[in-house]
Amino acid sequence: MRRLLLGICIVLLAGCTSMATRLNGSLTPPPGQAYAILSLTGKAFNPDSASVGLSVRDQQGRVVAEDIASLITDTVFGEEGMSPVEGKLVLLTLPPGDYTLAGVWGHWAEDGVFGSDLKIRQFKLNAPFHLNAGETVYLGQVQLEMSFLPEVKLSDERKRDFGHMRRVWKIPDLSQVAARPLAEPGK
Repeated sequence: MRRLLLGICIVLLAGCTSMATRLNGSLTPPPGQAYAILSLTGKAFNPDSASVGLSVRDQQGRVVAEDIASLITDTVFGEEGMSPVEGKLVLLTLPPGDYTLAGVWGHWAEDGVFGSDLKIRQFKLNAPFHLNAGETVYLGQVQLEMSFLPEVKLSDERKRDFGHMRRVWKIPDLSQVAARPLAEPGK
């Protein structure tokens, strides 16, 4: 049992290390590109069976980026001493331009009268954002609540997410990250 737990810890740490290795201490995007960063989190009664995902569309309506977070394996850690949250800090590499966070989806299991029921829910967001060449933009948190009445919330979790970038991604200087948290259209 101890070996299994040790193996799981090594795999999880390897995933964290790979982002730090990939970025090599800098959030400077590749030439002619831009970075968009957001946290994709969720809350569920049974996080062991829950996942959340998102899709980004360009001005022509094409899906140009997607990501998924498992609530059992992915975690946003934040500053030292903060409580971690279930989800993932997402880094998207995109060409400069106008985009929309088109939608969020979740799937999870709920205990039902006749056993476990698989729930799947999609939410359209159409939250616009713009990226300039060479810039790194923090877009905030997208959280899917999967208990009782499922809903999506957008918020600015900069302190926690910047803490994760420093601690886990090993980025000491975040001064070049522009903070432009997403807002739902009409709000």
